Amino acid sequence: MSSHTSFIFSPGESILHRANPLTKLAMLVWVIALSFVMSWSALWLSTFILVALSILFGFKAKVLKRFVLLSLPFVLAVCIFHGLILPQNDFVSIGYLRYSPYGLEHAALLSGRISLMLAASLLFVSSTHPSTLLRAFDVAHFSPGVSYLLASPLLLLDEFGARAKSIQDAQRSRGLNTEGGVKARLNALSMLVVPLVTSALSDAHERADVLNARGFRALPYRTTLNAPKDSGSEKQFRRVLYLLSILQIGYALWR
Repeated sequence: MSSHTSFIFSPGESILHRANPLTKLAMLVWVIALSFVMSWSALWLSTFILVALSILFGFKAKVLKRFVLLSLPFVLAVCIFHGLILPQNDFVSIGYLRYSPYGLEHAALLSGRISLMLAASLLFVSSTHPSTLLRAFDVAHFSPGVSYLLASPLLLLDEFGARAKSIQDAQRSRGLNTEGGVKARLNALSMLVVPLVTSALSDAHERADVLNARGFRALPYRTTLNAPKDSGSEKQFRRVLYLLSILQIGYALWR
């Protein structure tokens, strides 16, 4: 697969694109650990900053659209459940509406935490091609099994995206309405999921046989000819980030 052909990866020349994938992964781990020690207001402020940075990094509105699409249903569900439905001792009535200030604050904390993790994850996957991530794992002497386990979700996402598009095109060519109302879309979705999952399961055994035939686990680690750039300063930066992550998690567990 070309380094510029991916379902979610967006090519570019920003500082985030040029950074080593392991450095970006360390930053993602640090942000996730940081989210457990931040207040709800700091979480949402950090989330908005990351989404704004995605535009500066050249992703335009791609990250923003994906972020809204993925986070909005979760945020609404958490706010409704904790603020309006879950029994609390501080319910306040405004007309016919009864809500819990504490419940809404707790919902803002939970949804802010997930939203920050989601924004950081979208920046990571949008700036890192799966094949580049695999090569970075190989250079770091990760075992082939671990490397494939960590990078395979991104690789499968590309394959699933292309396969889903081809199935939709085939359905449209046969006259199936995939862009009508809610009922038509749900019907099209069910007809899309079944062949998509079936083909994925049938390919799993074939994929395993191909990897074994290529001696995937023949050596403890693989060498790569086109290694991603990695400077000494980035390696030191990663160590600092992992140390901070450990301290943040320790603080979150201790307090």
